[in-house]
Amino acid sequence: MKETKSVWFPAYRHVVPAEFERWLEQMSMSGWHADRIRQWSSLYMTFRRGEPKQYRYVYDLQAVPRRDYKATYEQFGWELVGKMASVYIWRKDYDGERPESFTDTESLQQRGSRVIRAISFSFYLFLLAAVGLTVGLVLLFDGLTTEQKIQYAVGMLLAYGFTVYLGMVVRSVSRTKED
Repeated sequence: MKETKSVWFPAYRHVVPAEFERWLEQMSMSGWHADRIRQWSSLYMTFRRGEPKQYRYVYDLQAVPRRDYKATYEQFGWELVGKMASVYIWRKDYDGERPESFTDTESLQQRGSRVIRAISFSFYLFLLAAVGLTVGLVLLFDGLTTEQKIQYAVGMLLAYGFTVYLGMVVRSVSRTKED
């Protein structure tokens, strides 16, 4: 039996924070545990086989965490699994009632707002790139070779595709900000 399992693009398949948390929890209940989450884990995540365990995972985007951020979580029994960009992933094993790290609606909404701001920033960057490529193609069309026109078109399609995807992500997170 395989002792490791790899998952491609987990953070892109489970874009809503609560959805990502539930997915990690289901993996742990099935006996697949993320030993450590790293910078590139949003693209490629590895799990190790173990005993099924009931963990509560927390997805917490903190671009500039407070000085006592980690100590506060650890004080309440949370284990830092790792960090992807500005997203900290915490877990806590439990029996019985599922523990919460965000204890009120306001803190859940603040988390959702932080996630939306971060994704919106990427959305606007891709939109700017797409518009820039479109304008460049239109202005330079006559002076470009066929190969260059194809490169511009592919770049535009990718940029617009990512823009649409990120727009859908912002919409999904906006709908479930309280989760």
